[in-house]
Amino acid sequence: TRDRRKHSPAAPDVPQGYRLVRAFRSENAASWQKYCIRRKLLQDSLAEDPTGSHVVYGDVLSTAAWTACAATGCDRLSSQINEWYLFHGTGFPAAESICRGDFRVQRAGERTGMLYGRGVYCAESITKSDEYAVPNEDGEFTVVLCRALGGRVRYTEDDAPNQEELLRDCTEGPFSCVLGDRARCRGTFREFVFFDTEHLYAEYLLQYTRKS
Repeated sequence: TRDRRKHSPAAPDVPQGYRLVRAFRSENAASWQKYCIRRKLLQDSLAEDPTGSHVVYGDVLSTAAWTACAATGCDRLSSQINEWYLFHGTGFPAAESICRGDFRVQRAGERTGMLYGRGVYCAESITKSDEYAVPNEDGEFTVVLCRALGGRVRYTEDDAPNQEELLRDCTEGPFSCVLGDRARCRGTFREFVFFDTEHLYAEYLLQYTRKS
């Protein structure tokens, strides 16, 4: 995509695949507690929703892949509130900082732009997140695998979305995240954008190489 050409000019072609080098599981009790509280609030809120407007997105690729390979009952996700596993591409130092602390919305878009507003951008496809991954001196790239609370999803397939409207709908309105469907309007990838970092928990740090 255009983002790959912009952020990886030395390697603009889509990789043929990826090879996992190492994986780390984050154990951040403070962030996990905040995430669990937000998940319970979301469960209660959606259970009491009288409008019936809540849509469950059960087709998120990364979540389906996780569910297929995870042991029964292991790290179970709450699908009815759109709890997903999503990728976030970055560099290793930033990934370490996220796992030890939290995501920082104020730094969002410094390198990647903000099509849907200033938020944390995630993807169901590692190929999309890989566009923003930064290699270390050994040529290894990094993504964070996050638990994410989609809740009520603000869906858009607009080619040029109104950023202020999306932000307002999520921070002042009933929505928890934006789902930007670039797969439908541009034939590329869906993007998931979060403006409240308590809807995210960075659970795994993955280092990998690209297959050319």
